Amino acid sequence: MNKNNISILFLAFILVLNLLSGCTVKEKPQSNINTPVSSNKTDGVVTNVVDGDTIDVNMDGHVERIRLILVDTPETVHPTKDEQPYGKEASTFTKKTLLKKEVNVELDKQKRDKYDRLLAYIFLDDGTNYNKLLLEKGLAKVAVFPPNVKYIDEFKSAEATAKRDKIGIWSDLQ
Repeated sequence: MNKNNISILFLAFILVLNLLSGCTVKEKPQSNINTPVSSNKTDGVVTNVVDGDTIDVNMDGHVERIRLILVDTPETVHPTKDEQPYGKEASTFTKKTLLKKEVNVELDKQKRDKYDRLLAYIFLDDGTNYNKLLLEKGLAKVAVFPPNVKYIDEFKSAEATAKRDKIGIWSDLQ
């Protein structure tokens, strides 16, 4: 190998080193959604209402998408389902009751669903269980996904009362 080829190889090596040293792996910015929650109960402020049973809550500077446990409201924004009766009412009620309000978030045994949403019971300042309130207002049905069943008996009772009294989604029953 002659002196000229060695110089070219050396320059190519230096060029590659310079290129590599200038390359940095830029980390993806940390999303505020889906940050781990460290305890089973925490306070936060509702920053967004997705629909009747899904909200975003800011807890200590981290926003979590939360799916309410043991309830299912009629759909308004589902990607594959049409808007269902009482869906807008459930969503409007959730916005009116929770948006920009301080809430207490209580987790159960399973912390997240398959969409990585935090699964929680939401409590208002006065201690009202908001998940149960949706059932009492006839704006949701009980939806059981074990192991999260802490309040199942009182939720089923609230649903039965709304059904008996033909409130909300139960009003069209004969």
